[in-house]
Parts: sequence; structure tokens; C-alpha cells
Amino acid sequence: MIRLRKGAVITIVVLILVLLGFFVVKGYFAKMYEPMDAKDTTPITITIPKGSSVGHIASILYENGLIRNGTFFKKRVTKLGKDKEFRSGDFELSRSMSVNEMIELMTLKPVEVEEEGMKLVIPEGFERRQIAARIEEKGLGSKDVFLDLTSNKNHFDGAFEFLSQLKDGQSLEGYLFPATYEIAPGTSEEDIIRKMLEAFEIRYKKYMEGQEYHGLSLHEMIVLASIIEREAVIDEERPLMSACFYNRMKEGMPLQSCATVQFILGERKPNLTHKDLEIDSPFNTYKYQGLPPEPIASPGMKAIDAAMHPADVTYKFFVRTGEDGSHTFSNTYEEHLKAKENMK
Repeated sequence: MIRLRKGAVITIVVLILVLLGFFVVKGYFAKMYEPMDAKDTTPITITIPKGSSVGHIASILYENGLIRNGTFFKKRVTKLGKDKEFRSGDFELSRSMSVNEMIELMTLKPVEVEEEGMKLVIPEGFERRQIAARIEEKGLGSKDVFLDLTSNKNHFDGAFEFLSQLKDGQSLEGYLFPATYEIAPGTSEEDIIRKMLEAFEIRYKKYMEGQEYHGLSLHEMIVLASIIEREAVIDEERPLMSACFYNRMKEGMPLQSCATVQFILGERKPNLTHKDLEIDSPFNTYKYQGLPPEPIASPGMKAIDAAMHPADVTYKFFVRTGEDGSHTFSNTYEEHLKAKENMK
């Protein structure tokens, strides 16, 4: 039988305690970045004022019960190099989101999430084809199967209340809500679609059901929101763009949205040609008056809110003039032509 000296026993005990302490601390640190409650998907809307510091953003998140510790939040932001990339405006978060996921939604560029595994991030403004491609890229399903299942809302009729307000045979473009989804191994394409429709229905029942859409149907409002989503870069400009489109429709003017033509082309060309603007398609809002027949992308809540609550202005034109993606808004075509001289 081996007998250990008293000093050796103490050394072994100390080593064991150190190792235990290491794993406890490591687990504590990991806990700081996990969701507050993985099952609580209730939307929590926060407002980030323009020019807010990371510390101020951390305080807002902590006060809303979205993070456990502001210092750890700031450390993660620094580690990801996101200190200067936060956007201002309203953001819809939930206690089911991790720190990485919240940073993903509030910054300009995607976060490379550690141990991403089966997380599926669908950004605002993604089209069906882009969602399908991402699902296939991540090995979560077949692009073709996803596109087939989402090509006709009748596949899911009866399961979601809001679908009854859509036209028969309409695709699910615009209703696959942009968010971060946790996808379990073996989840089918149909189940992924159901997750996205469930996320839309939660917002529909909380924010849209029973509301007036300035003379539009639910479907038409989502079509408009999708155009706003694809046109806007600066959050504060969304209600102004919404007002422009409503004002043009009231006066029988075509919407003339480049985003709708880009949708036809299947690519986001920065500059459209005269030939592009002559494409004969109901989605060409330069050629045909009114809204396109279906949404052109998946709008987030900021775009939907703008479509529901346009600014009280008389603008009818806008053009991108700022290097940050901001626009100049005008009342008359003459003012618009003058603004175009400053296009970026």
C-alpha cells in the first residue's frame, strides 16, 4: 500500500481544488453569454439612441433583463471587434437570445458566432431564394425542397391564421420572418418553414392583427414593408420612405423602386440600366403603377412598423446621397433632380 506524505496529500488536494475552481469559473463565464431564458421568445423592443456608447447599450440591455452582466457584454463586443459598428434605432430582442445573437442584430456586419452549430441566421431583407441557399449551405436541408414548399401558401393553410388573408396559391415570400433560429439535428425543411411562420404569427398577433393599414390589406402592407426593407439603410428614414410611397400611390404615380427591379433580375445591381427599367413584369414599379403582386423580401419589424406608421410628410421622391446610405427627400421632381446631382 502506497502511503503519501502529509505535504504530498496537501499538494494533491490543492491541485484538485484549483482544477475544480477553474471549471467552475469557466462555466460561470460561459453562462454570462448564454440566453437569460431559452424558452422565453417574447419580443422586447429596445431603443438605442444615436451615438450611444457600448456601456450605455449594455445598461439598456441589463435594465430590460436581456443580459446578466454589462461588463461581460462589453468584453464580448471588444473581442468581436464590434465597438464602432452598433446601429441606432429600435431593435426587437428576446430573453431567448444569446449575447452573440443580440450583437448580430444590432451591428452592421454579421457576427462570427462561436460554436454556431445549428444556428440559422436569416437577416432582414433576405429573399426566399437566399434563405433556401443559406439552409443548403449549412447542411440543414435542400434548397429545392425549401423553395417548392414555400412556393404556395396552401402547403401551410389552416396552420396559421394570417395565411387565410393571403391569396390562394401565393408564395410565402415576405412571411418567412428574419431572425436567428435554433435548428435541431434532423429538422426537416417543412419544420424550418413552420418555425419562420410561427415567428411571423407572433408579431402579427401582437402588432398587426386588427390594425388599419392606411387602406391597404395585410398582404399589401407586407409588400410595401418589403420594399422599404430593401430600400432603407438608415432606420430613421424608413417612415419617410413609407410616406413617399403612400403619397405616390395616392396621386397615381408609379412607385419607381429600384429594389423591385433588382428582385426581377435576381441580383442587387447597384446601378440599373434603361433596359432593366423596361422589363415587362408586374414587379417592375417603373413600368406598372401600384404595388407588386407579392413581397420582394422578408421585412423585419422596423420596416413593417414604417409601413403601418408612415411619417406625416408630403415627400414623393428620394435618392441616396450620403456615403452612409442616407437619402435626400424631395417634394417635387425639380428638387429631386437637383438632389440627384449629389448622388453617391
